Amino acid sequence: MDLRTRLQEDMKVAMKSGQKDRLDVIRMLLSDVKNIDLAAKPTTAEEAVAAYAKKLRKGLEEYQKLGITEQIKKLQFEIAVADEYLPKKATSQETEKLVDEFLAANKFTEKEAGRAMGTFIKAHGSQVDAATVSVLLRQKLVGK
Repeated sequence: MDLRTRLQEDMKVAMKSGQKDRLDVIRMLLSDVKNIDLAAKPTTAEEAVAAYAKKLRKGLEEYQKLGITEQIKKLQFEIAVADEYLPKKATSQETEKLVDEFLAANKFTEKEAGRAMGTFIKAHGSQVDAATVSVLLRQKLVGK
């Protein structure tokens, strides 16, 4: 089942069960997924959902700085709903294993950390958290 169909089905379930907050988030996600055809740069449905989740996370950071607990709870809920539709990321242990395998197969120096990061993300981008990979790559390249 593609993401758009899954969102539509989940929207129906949320409507029938009276989950208003969840319904609002699903409607926003569905709207963004439907609008990918209008985007200047072609994107996938998963990328549209990821972009929406990123916007929510930035908003969460701002509200945390301001200390507005009601909005923080609301955004945390919305992020959790959006994350349900994103591919699952590898754990830090799994990511470390992927980085070790990558470095064993490729020869990079500490000065080439940026190039190594780019190559790794091209190969495993949707599976891993880029920030975690960056830290791991730099640590392991310094050790070489």
